[in-house]
Order: sequence, then structure tokens, then C-alpha cells
Amino acid sequence: MKRTIFYMGILGCLSGLINASMGQEVAKRTYTLAERSIKEARLNLPRQINTEDSELTRQVHDLYIACLFDKLWEPALPGLPYRFFSITGAGDESYGKCQLLWDPMFVLNAWAPLDDNQVVHDVFRNYWNVIDNNPEAPKGSYRYGMVPGVTNADLPQNGYSQIPILAWGCLMVFNQTNDRELLDLCLPYLDKFLTWYATERDVDNDGLIEYGAYKKCSIGDLVQTARFETFDFHATLDELQLTKHPTRGTGGEWYGNIEGVDQTCFLAISERAMIEMCKRTGRIKMMEKYERILAKRTEAVRTKMWDPETKFFYSLNRDTDKKIRIRTLQGFLTLAAGLASEEQAGELVRQLTDPSLFWSNYPVTTSAMDEPTFKPDGFWRGDMWPPTNYLIGLGLNRYGYYDISKELADKMLELVKKYDGHAYERYNGVEGTLLGVKDYCWGVAIWSMVVNTHYGVQEDYRTIVVPPHAKGRKLKLGKLEVSYPTDTSVELKTAFKREFKVVFPEKTVEIKVQCDGKTVNSANLTVTPNEATFTAMPGKTYIVSNDH
Repeated sequence: MKRTIFYMGILGCLSGLINASMGQEVAKRTYTLAERSIKEARLNLPRQINTEDSELTRQVHDLYIACLFDKLWEPALPGLPYRFFSITGAGDESYGKCQLLWDPMFVLNAWAPLDDNQVVHDVFRNYWNVIDNNPEAPKGSYRYGMVPGVTNADLPQNGYSQIPILAWGCLMVFNQTNDRELLDLCLPYLDKFLTWYATERDVDNDGLIEYGAYKKCSIGDLVQTARFETFDFHATLDELQLTKHPTRGTGGEWYGNIEGVDQTCFLAISERAMIEMCKRTGRIKMMEKYERILAKRTEAVRTKMWDPETKFFYSLNRDTDKKIRIRTLQGFLTLAAGLASEEQAGELVRQLTDPSLFWSNYPVTTSAMDEPTFKPDGFWRGDMWPPTNYLIGLGLNRYGYYDISKELADKMLELVKKYDGHAYERYNGVEGTLLGVKDYCWGVAIWSMVVNTHYGVQEDYRTIVVPPHAKGRKLKLGKLEVSYPTDTSVELKTAFKREFKVVFPEKTVEIKVQCDGKTVNSANLTVTPNEATFTAMPGKTYIVSNDH
């Protein structure tokens, strides 16, 4: 079956093609795998990632090897001066060897336990190099701070961006590694990028984010290029139009007339991450700025995008605020971003788990199954994607729907087992049959879902939600070790100082915390009816038990 390659404008990064804008043929570039780094990662994998289940551990290791270990490349000058991850491997020519914007964040989240901080730094440095050295976006221009959706080895770079979760990806790594150098490297540039996004993609300054593009890519007109900033063939974008800036009076028709739930949520996810990273590093003024921005964005989403009649979040026409009433997975991203109220979350989960809407045999479909535009294998029109399922799972955990999140993770793991340990780019949204590229890089997000649900380790890698019937489970994930001696106790070890919060969703009688066999001093412990919070020191063993 011929593979679909219309994914976020990726064809614009293929090398060895005719450069239409320059009218000349570009010499085919060769790329070199980062063999030394890959070898070290292979050696570290069994040391750093293990479970009590040898078969599960083998499947996880195979997933790492297939999805990551032939996708790390040496620098490719001038556009990629540092090592980078491509989305497909050395033997797959369906996509170009380049660095996308949101895909590597799922890769780095999984890479973090492998004890190779410098690879993480390199990936982010490629993004920051674009900010510093993009001749089409000099400091002081409208485009300054933009990170393109595709970072190419060859110049010039593309004139559109993509899903802005770089700050979230940075925080996910830091939560696992405690790499302060990473935050010092990234925070100034993340501030530039998010400032650009919040300015250039919210032209009416109402807190809701649009789409746009400064120049067309090689495979689509300017409108289609703007669609590549998000779920490019989503039905909510069918009527997208580009206009001039409504107040600035200069520049081209670069600005979309649709305010998207998706991009607004993704930006909020990164802004929430910025607040946390600024707090950790003492950047109080920057933290307060993002707190104000996030509060405004939350209010705008809850009041303008929520439809009280159908109990769902919809994208809007920028100029009229008219809702585009097509139910897609966009609505559930408000859970991942923490933008939905508790009442709104309950209504969303009701529809999420409705088998006539989104809860298919292998959920979550990218469009509700009762929409006229639904196609189970349609590109963002009914198919199913691992990274969006992962984010929806995080949202379910955020609002306390742990059982549903686990069911979602189990469905994804079932697909990996069904297809001989391999993860694919996407799947048929009803039957789970294969679509897209085999061993796509973000397949490792399925393992991240298992970490969250099966082992109870939440996205901050500090909160542990004790799963039901967990006795005997053990996880080593880099600098964190979690095991369950009984169904009502958890043993924790950390390689760096970490504030743990252990949550018992079931009824508790009394929570006790011990460190190396001694009761933890009350001065270092906060206990509520269902949770305990304490500061753990490296090299110590902590046992938190619930006398159920």
C-alpha cells in the first residue's frame, strides 16, 4: 500500500529534489548516523530501563531499538549544526532526514532515562540555532523567535511553525534528569519562541491561537502550508483563509481566520511548563508573566470555545467567534492542558468513552464517528495516532480518571503486541489496522503511557498514583525506581533530591512513610487523607504504606 506522506508539510524537507523556489537542482545530501551515541544508548538501555516482567521489558527494549536507535544523526550543516533525531530511520526513504518540532519531544521524553544529556542539549540547540541565525527572521522582525515546523539541513528554512510543545518536552526531560544546565540553555530561547507564538498567532489578542504561514512550502499553497502548523487535514480547517494582520497594516496575508482549540491547548501546555521551570530556577518575573498569560488563555477557552448545548470545545472563526461545530480530539486536549473546568472535564470524558463517538475498538479516533467527515483511515479525520492518545491519557490522569487512562494505554500496548512489537505512525481509527510508517519515532510514547498507568508514575515524575492490584510490579526508569511490595504500599528510590507525592485513590486509614526503615520526621512530611508529600534524598529507600 502506498504510504501517505502529507504529514505537516514534511515533503518540504526532503533532500535531493528540485528546489522550485530557486529553479535549480540541489545535490543529494548524505547523512551519517551518530553511531557512537547509538552504541552507548544500546549499552545503557538494559541498565536504565527494566521492569519485573521480562517479556514486557523485552518489548520495551525492542520498541526503543526500533523507534529510536537508527534515527539519531550526526550534524548536517548548515541548518542542523548539532546531532538530531529524524522521524524515520536510515533504511526508510518515505520521509526526509530533518528535525521536526513536536515529534522529537516524545522522543526526548523516552530518551531521558538513558543518561545522555548531551544528545538532548543538541536537539534543542538546533532549534535555538534557527532563532539566532535565520536570515528571514532577524531580531526586531515579526518573525523573530519563530522555530519552523521543519528544521532542514539545507537553507533557507520553512516559513511556518508547528505544534508548540517545546517547553513541555524540556520539562519532561528535566523532571527525569534534574539537568539544570538544560533549563539554563533553553529557558531564554523558549521565552522568545513562545512570545513569538503568542504574538503572531493571536492577532486579536484574545488568548486564542490561530494558524499561519509566511511563505508556501514546496508541496502546497500558502493556505495548506498554514494547515501544516497543526493536524493538517483536520475537518475543522476546511474553511481556513489567510488575511493580512487586522491591526498592524503591514505584511502579507499570513494570518489564519480560525482560532484552534488544538494550538491554544498546546501553547497552554508549554506555558504551564514554563511556570514550573521558572519556579524551579528562581525566574520569578518570567514565571509571573506566564501565570498571567495562562490565566487569560484559560478563561478565553472556557467561555468562548465551550458550547453549553453540546458540552464540547470547538474551534472558532477569529472575526465572528462563530463555533465550528465539528467534534474532534481537539476538545480532549483541554484536559492535557488543564484548561477544562472539573464540570467540563466530566462532560468530555462522557463523550470520550462513548463507543458511538470516540471510544472505538482502538480509541481515540481523531474525529467523532458520527461526524459526516469521519473516515476511519482518513488523515486526522478519523484515524488514531499514538502521540495524541498519550496526551489525552495525561489529561485523564490530570483530572483523576486513572482507570480510563489505563484502559487507553492497554489498548495501545495491545496494538504493539499484535504487530510483533512494532509501533506505527498511525492506525485505522475503528479496527486498529496499520497506517503510515512502521517504527515511527513517537511509537515510544506508548511505553510512556504504560509508565503513567501501569506503574503510576505521573508526568512530573514525582507524583505516584498507586494503581490497583500493583503488588509485585517493579520499574527502573533511569534515576527513578518504583516497586510495590504490597497492593497498598510503594517503595521509591531516586538518584537526585526529589519531592514525591504519593496518592492512594482508594480509601485510606493511615498513611505511613519510612526512610531506610525509620519513620520520616513530620517536619519533612505532609499527609492528607489520601496522599503523602515528602522530600526524598538520593541513595535512600522510602516506603509509603496505606494501612487499608
